[in-house]
Amino acid sequence: MNLIQLLTQQLESVKSSARQLGFAATLTLVVAACATQQQQAYDASALKARARAHSDLGSVYLQQRNLEVALDEFTIATKIDSSFAMAYNGLGMVHAALSQDALAEMNFKQAIQIEPNNSEAHNNFGNFLCSRGRADESIKEFMAAVKNPLYATPAIAYTNAGVCSLRKQDTRNAEVYFQRALQLEPLFHSAAYQLALIQFNRNDVAVAKNTLQNAMLSRPGPELLWLSVRIARLLGNRDDESSYALELRRQYPDSEQAKLLQSGN
Repeated sequence: MNLIQLLTQQLESVKSSARQLGFAATLTLVVAACATQQQQAYDASALKARARAHSDLGSVYLQQRNLEVALDEFTIATKIDSSFAMAYNGLGMVHAALSQDALAEMNFKQAIQIEPNNSEAHNNFGNFLCSRGRADESIKEFMAAVKNPLYATPAIAYTNAGVCSLRKQDTRNAEVYFQRALQLEPLFHSAAYQLALIQFNRNDVAVAKNTLQNAMLSRPGPELLWLSVRIARLLGNRDDESSYALELRRQYPDSEQAKLLQSGN
């Protein structure tokens, strides 16, 4: 082998080694990048978990009407993770309970901006708007809530839309919303009561009885029992009237409906 061939062979060997080293360096960079990404994902997940824990605590305190602590917990959650929508939803509910309407609206909108498909935030914002006499705006929020196919409780949003429609004297659309709620949840007491009451008030008494039929199968509340008493009375069904009246007195003796029954109204 002459000198030129030897040098050529050595040069090719050097090139091959350089290529291998370059690949190894690249591989090292890729592994390092993947490790960094995994660490970042882990850190983000940990922050999200901490934010959720504080938000869950806030929800518990909100249910207990401990608004000061609830406010603190939701605020901490937003500081831990500023992209956690349910923390802003919680802040909206707390500020609404404190009659701090501007702050409530701002936080509800922030929750929805972060998660446009967050049905719970839409529903809660709708309730807030309805309670402030902004019925048309509230119904838009309820309808946004039910558009999400993953929403677990669309019957609630439909019922809320019906109640808010009644507040603006829109009985026709209210009836439609209550019917949709019952199509989804046949045993849903609130929707059954509201729909039956509409029917009862327009003297569709037999239809009202049919509307209540499913709801009466699962521990009816005092409103349902009192309406059932009145329906049975108008239909002349004394046995049903006595049965519902007995149940009302037995289960809810201190309720306003039991007092009405006792007074003979």
